[in-house]
Amino acid sequence: MSNMEQALADLKAGKLVVVTDDPDREGEGDLLGIAEFATPATVNTMITLARGLLCVPMAPEWAAQQGLNAMTNTSNDAFNTAFLVSADARSTSTGISAFDRATTIKKMADPQATFADFYHPGHAFPLRAVTVGLQERQGHTEAGVSLAKLTSKSPVAYICEIIKPDGHMAKGRDLVEFAHQHNFNLISIAKISEYLANH
Repeated sequence: MSNMEQALADLKAGKLVVVTDDPDREGEGDLLGIAEFATPATVNTMITLARGLLCVPMAPEWAAQQGLNAMTNTSNDAFNTAFLVSADARSTSTGISAFDRATTIKKMADPQATFADFYHPGHAFPLRAVTVGLQERQGHTEAGVSLAKLTSKSPVAYICEIIKPDGHMAKGRDLVEFAHQHNFNLISIAKISEYLANH
């Protein structure tokens, strides 16, 4: 079994994987899971170990169904990350606990979910992928949606940037060591694109 196939098997089992982008882009890594399989335990692992901003990449049609508009109409983000209005599922309390965020993430993966099922703003940060995915934009948003489409009924993932204990971003060898230390499979966005081109 290839590393990519093992990563897909892990994701289908509800586990998290490390996904890295090109060293010439951000050169960073995210812990990534599939929204449909999110649990309080995996969310807590993500926010404890990765320690970045927990976001929820989704396909554009999914964002439209949930009535999620852009966070700002004047974005000048360096990597064109399409942040949408944040949300909490209405069944949550304050929205910030690992339990509440897992509930919100799973609700965002619900094909019946609409704008009325959420409070806005909230503590989960949806991201809208570009329509053609990794063919157009080699970002973690598109990687998350691509992996979700390969492993789930819903094109929705959840991601969190990996930050080192000293506060700097983990890159290169740091990410390899992080994955090894915590027993996560590591795959690159380039490998995901290659896999999609061949399947």
